Amino acid sequence: MLCVSINYRALSAVQEESGQNAHLSGQVQNLMDENLALQEEIHLLKTDPRMIEREARRLGIPVYSEKVPVPKN
Repeated sequence: MLCVSINYRALSAVQEESGQNAHLSGQVQNLMDENLALQEEIHLLKTDPRMIEREARRLGIPVYSEKVPVPKN
């Protein structure tokens, strides 16, 4: 009877740890997806003028898309 109790307890522990592992694996995958999306956003903010302009407007920074000639006096 003692062996049955020990085996049942061990099985319960393995099942609990398996559930925790699945949960943590899901969290890791979600964080990796979020990280990839943030890396893509960073790349676009560094290279895409339209993205830079959109973020500048969102932050309230005036955007001047046309260059104004300045006299050389």
